[in-house]
Amino acid sequence: MEREEKIQLTRRLIAHVDNNSTDYADDLLVVPFSTFNDPELGKAETEMVRRFPHIVAHLDELPDSGDFITTDLMGTPLLVVRQDDGGVRAFANVCRHRGARVEFEESGCKRSFACPYHKWSYGKDGRLRGFPHAEGFTGMPKNDYGLVEFPCETRHSLVWVVPTADADIDIAAALGPKHDAEVTDTGMGHSYQVRQETWHLDMNWKIAVDGVQDSYHLCQLHTKTVCHYLQGNISTFDQVDRSWRLVVARKSITEVRDADPDSYDVRDYSLANYTVYPGTMLVTEPNHFEVWTIVPDPDDVNKSYCTIRLLSPHKPATPREERVLEKNWELLMETLHAEDWFVTKTISDNAAHGQVDTLIYGRNELPGQVFHNMVARDVAAMAATGRPAPSGRTDAACAPLLVGR
Repeated sequence: MEREEKIQLTRRLIAHVDNNSTDYADDLLVVPFSTFNDPELGKAETEMVRRFPHIVAHLDELPDSGDFITTDLMGTPLLVVRQDDGGVRAFANVCRHRGARVEFEESGCKRSFACPYHKWSYGKDGRLRGFPHAEGFTGMPKNDYGLVEFPCETRHSLVWVVPTADADIDIAAALGPKHDAEVTDTGMGHSYQVRQETWHLDMNWKIAVDGVQDSYHLCQLHTKTVCHYLQGNISTFDQVDRSWRLVVARKSITEVRDADPDSYDVRDYSLANYTVYPGTMLVTEPNHFEVWTIVPDPDDVNKSYCTIRLLSPHKPATPREERVLEKNWELLMETLHAEDWFVTKTISDNAAHGQVDTLIYGRNELPGQVFHNMVARDVAAMAATGRPAPSGRTDAACAPLLVGR
């Protein structure tokens, strides 16, 4: 983060503390409650979300050539493999012969992959290497029957995949040059993965994303946990196309009110959440990173998947460093399971049975407004053109399917 940006960010946060304010939207936003449980809308959103990049691994999971993981991304089975040149490629875990799964292990290291059904064999690069009784396939262009490849990129020590074969991928562009440079400056690209876990949530994916975007609830719901450390409803919001940075002030921010700007780093007095639309959040805290990946369940609008990775700037070198990271994870788990997800699960239940037609997002819920407007805009664009809307800033007042006051 540039020096002047750090100074301005500190001033903005302290001004919000002094005024008990936050960055505001221009107006209220009314959202149909059905947006959280409409099956047809859910299918349309899933197809839209498939056009964007999502994190499937940290490089620590694929340290050597031939290392692989298998995973499922919104119903698409993936085989993700480290290459000889150090890069990572992602393929459909689907044999090109009769469509069986090629690799059944969750992870491992192999020089080649053979479908168990008829032993069609594929290299680490996805190329079809051979198969028994080749005389039965005379005239088949072998080079045309490698594993289907998906756009894949490694950035900030994370492996990103778009589960649509003809899509583009450019993570630096998705973050925007300014925010990408700031994430680079945090050192996330040299991080160590401490923990990783995935949950199948009983809630619509937008409900889960809303929770990570919302600073309004921090000192309303989390009175026994994170409210001890963070200011509630005190944040700044900066958007670049489909990426935005939400910065929440820590309780300690006022300690540097009159300090020499070169004597501190504002990141030690705040929490920054860099969102890569639609459901990826890179959260930077003073001593660790959190990486969130939230996607829809492709078959049930009332369910979603959430993966969280806890990263450290470096591999813990002492038992004390290990304990601190474990404590951070435990606090996060307590916050999520006993507070956030305990409450937000009821939103899906109420969408079906609460007999409430609309919900309201306040001016202080700017990230949620931008997110819902952007989803609505992209779903509409997909219906019209088969692709999301072109890149460009989406203000809270310009949605085609949602309405203001």
